[in-house]
Amino acid sequence: MRTNKIIVAVILTLIIFAGCKKDILDKSNLNAIDPALVWNDTKLATAYVNKLCLDNLPNWDQNGDAAGMSDESPGGGGFMRGELTENSVDYWPYDQIRNMNILLQDIDQGGLDQVTKDRLKGQTLVLRALRYFELVRRYGGVPLILVPQKATDDLMVHRNKTSEVFAQIVKDLDDAAKLLPARWTGVDEGRITAAAALALKGRVLLFYASPQFNPANAPDRWTAAYDANKAAKAYLLENNYGLFENFSTLWFTEMNKEVIMVRRFNENASTNFWEAGTRPLSESQNYTGWNQPTLEMVQAFPMKDGVSIANSSDYDQTRYWLNRDPRFAATIVYNGVLWELSGKSGRKQWTYTGVDPRDQSGTGFFCRKAINVSHTPALAERSTTAWIEIRYAEVLLNLAECAAEVGKPDEAYTELKALRQRAGITPGASSMYGLTTGLSGANLVNAVLEERRIELAFEAKRYWDLRRRKLYESKLNGTERHRIYSTLKISAAEFEPIKNMVNIDVSYGTYFTDTPGSVDTDKKITYNSNYYFYAIPDKYRQQNKNLEQTIGWTSGTFDPLK
Repeated sequence: MRTNKIIVAVILTLIIFAGCKKDILDKSNLNAIDPALVWNDTKLATAYVNKLCLDNLPNWDQNGDAAGMSDESPGGGGFMRGELTENSVDYWPYDQIRNMNILLQDIDQGGLDQVTKDRLKGQTLVLRALRYFELVRRYGGVPLILVPQKATDDLMVHRNKTSEVFAQIVKDLDDAAKLLPARWTGVDEGRITAAAALALKGRVLLFYASPQFNPANAPDRWTAAYDANKAAKAYLLENNYGLFENFSTLWFTEMNKEVIMVRRFNENASTNFWEAGTRPLSESQNYTGWNQPTLEMVQAFPMKDGVSIANSSDYDQTRYWLNRDPRFAATIVYNGVLWELSGKSGRKQWTYTGVDPRDQSGTGFFCRKAINVSHTPALAERSTTAWIEIRYAEVLLNLAECAAEVGKPDEAYTELKALRQRAGITPGASSMYGLTTGLSGANLVNAVLEERRIELAFEAKRYWDLRRRKLYESKLNGTERHRIYSTLKISAAEFEPIKNMVNIDVSYGTYFTDTPGSVDTDKKITYNSNYYFYAIPDKYRQQNKNLEQTIGWTSGTFDPLK
């Protein structure tokens, strides 16, 4: 649902209630609503859930933090330098969980019709599952609080086992799927659906099966994850979800068939600044410098025939953008490419050394994904582009990874080929879209992870994939992320009058030299093994003496693998 509709719904219901007072001399507290009235009034109860959605639905990565904590973009601070402390990661949304528990405990006491109750409960169960999932993938087991606590309760709760938290998340999602419709229509379009519950369940069980939580590689977890994602895909197909035909425009076609879980926006309400921070400052305001692709990210995209650049005879190291996977052009902005921001016809994005500093990038590249070229700088700061938390492509990738793990390589290949076909990669004589044939086991899993890296680039997924597969140490430790320095072969004064006439596809090497350089100049990437489960911050342990610290941190005794 659109954010402004959420806010308006809350305000209007309060006004309606105040306006219905029978006696103006009635001196009861006009600033509060009797909870009993909420669960007897459809508008008030719906407004309550609207506020839950506003407070708890996932949002754009407003500062580019997720990309910076991976190999997509520079950044990551202490996380990438091995400098985290017990207090570095503070995510403790129990105030929001309490608000959800209030509804789940009290709504059945009201007189709403059963369909309304079910749909409000279903949405709330998914939100609670989301919050606990975010907690468990950071810390492992956390206290499971499923009813609103009272001051007279024993508040010194213990951490539940990780397995218990995952079990509760799955239960909430299973219960929600039984209560919700496959789709909403009209003004309710965009609300949480049964499709979202089932797709999220597939994601959750994929995490539980992954090495972060499953170092012994217990096969039953992979089977459960495979079954959940297989069921999610079947349900989605039955209800007309699928891959949107055009990868480059799926972010700008609201509520297309690929959208499963979404947060929608309106310019006049709370907005996101992701687009403003991702654009160059010359076409933005107040924000810039986020999500700038590393050279490693740029090189990850295969060629138009699906073959990696390392194995392709067609790869041109100077004009590296030619004949690439079409997702490259929809994701990466490079020196001299046509990028008609702010509706400026013929505008090219130059990033070479000496160009207007507002157009320079810390890596030599900008991210193009989900950037609406029609937005002016002012509108970029108030972007209405919806955040798609789960889309159909992710479900296919989740299923492909699980299929590879349970020994069903043909199914994994089917999903990978579907994504590459949609992307516009050519099928080739073998109709394999450039995929290496005969892969299985770990090799096929790696192929799926590389496809995830490309398909879901800058969608706040790579960081979590590296954590759940425990790949930071093997892939990134001791390495550096890189950039490109583009320098002119002629003077800036000579280039200025001709730069918009230069065809870079033909003569880039005539005018430019590209030189790689590190963006991790002060310290190579250092990821400590205890980061796979963060520490519980001191302030929460000071409030509750029964909260054990996680093993691997100071005084840690809690085992997150149980």
